[in-house]
Amino acid sequence: MDRALIDAYESAPAKLRAAAAGLTREELTARPGPGAWSILEVVSHIADSDAISIDRMKRIVTEDNPPLLYANETAYVARLFTHDQDLEDALTLLEVGRRQWARVLRRLPDDAFTRTGTHNRRGTVTLGMLVGDYIAHIDEHLTFIHGKRANLGKPV
Repeated sequence: MDRALIDAYESAPAKLRAAAAGLTREELTARPGPGAWSILEVVSHIADSDAISIDRMKRIVTEDNPPLLYANETAYVARLFTHDQDLEDALTLLEVGRRQWARVLRRLPDDAFTRTGTHNRRGTVTLGMLVGDYIAHIDEHLTFIHGKRANLGKPV
C-alpha cells in the first residue's frame, strides 16, 4: 500500500471542516439538496461511520479474518437525534479518531494492509481497501456539502 494514503486519510477531515465552516445552526440543519440530509447530518454520519470503520480496521489487524457487520447509515441519521449533535464535537471526534488511528497505521508492516475481514454485505475486504474507502468517503460527501452550500447561497 502507498504509505502516502495514510497522510491523506489523516488529513481528510480538514477538508470537511473547511466545507462546513461559517454556517449558522439553521443553515447546518437545512435540507436544501442535493440529497435528503442536512450538512450537520452528513458530518454526523461521517463521524459515526468513521468510528465504525476504525473498529473494523482494528479487528482486521488483531483478529484473523474477523466478521465485519453492516451499519444502517439511514437508521443512524434518523434515530440518533442528529440535529441535536454539535458540529464541532463531530468534527473533533473525526479528527482525533483519524489522528490516533493513523499513528497505528504508520507502525504496521506493509503486509498488514493485505489482512482481511469479511463484511456481511461486501464480502472480503482488506485493511488497505478500508483506508482508501474512508478517504473516498469524505470526498464523496464533500460533493453533497458543496452542493448544499451553493443551494443555500453560501458557496465554499
